[in-house]
Amino acid sequence: MLKFIKKTFRKLYYFSSVQNFKKHGNNLHFSSGGKIVRPKEIEMGDNIYISNGFHISARNLKFGSNIMIGPNLVIECDNHIFNKIGHTMFEMSQERTIGGVTIEDDVWIGANVTILHGVKIGEGSVVGAASVVTKNLPPYTICIGIPCKPIKKRFSDIEMNQHLLLIKTSKYQLNEISNQWKLYNL
Repeated sequence: MLKFIKKTFRKLYYFSSVQNFKKHGNNLHFSSGGKIVRPKEIEMGDNIYISNGFHISARNLKFGSNIMIGPNLVIECDNHIFNKIGHTMFEMSQERTIGGVTIEDDVWIGANVTILHGVKIGEGSVVGAASVVTKNLPPYTICIGIPCKPIKKRFSDIEMNQHLLLIKTSKYQLNEISNQWKLYNL
């Protein structure tokens, strides 16, 4: 009975949060143990799965569509200000800089990933487990590490062209993706 009550409260919490989103699509799934701070600052597309134990602290947070996220995700869309002369960090605990976070379409984020303010995770990217995303990640790359960096392309140039022709929903042209890959020597 207790398990049923907990599950019911979780569903009500998530339902209430989603109803407060700035924008939301269909087929959103949030597993147990998650927390959503400032839901009114979140936009979500369709087909999003977030596994258990997540913490999302929103300030201008945008999710595309077709996104899979493993357990223990942390998203922080702002950062504490800690360098104000004459003030302790405790005194400044409520002062923040806001950078926002954008996760484009068709992204897969592994377990135990932290995403910090001011970043965009490019369309079609894979973010490996236990990574800390501190900078933008280019589209269609496999990215890992602390800090998270692109290590290789998800597709060859020929495969990328075929993929774009078949999915027909990408906001990118092949030359745009290739140019971003070149910036990272991929």
